[in-house]
Amino acid sequence: MEVSELTEAVKRASGYKLEINDYLDIITVWYRDVLMFKATADANHLIFKDEIQYIRKAADLSSYEDIQDIIDALEKAKKRLSVNVNFDLTMELLFLTLKEK
Repeated sequence: MEVSELTEAVKRASGYKLEINDYLDIITVWYRDVLMFKATADANHLIFKDEIQYIRKAADLSSYEDIQDIIDALEKAKKRLSVNVNFDLTMELLFLTLKEK
């Protein structure tokens, strides 16, 4: 993503302010599946079994550390939002972390 695309993504995310924690939880579970598949190469324990091709690709492209950093960034974003840090800034930092990894 370019900076302009990132800004647009933050604007779109602001429409979901009330449900954002639910979305962050879903993304966290998806990355949990990526981590589980990377560690075991077994799709039987995945929650998003229908997304196996994308999970496999993400597992191949990311290291264990990268996946853990993403999960940590998602948790940090939820904490920031719970203490009323600026929504747009929080989402921008999260998206930058996701882009980096």
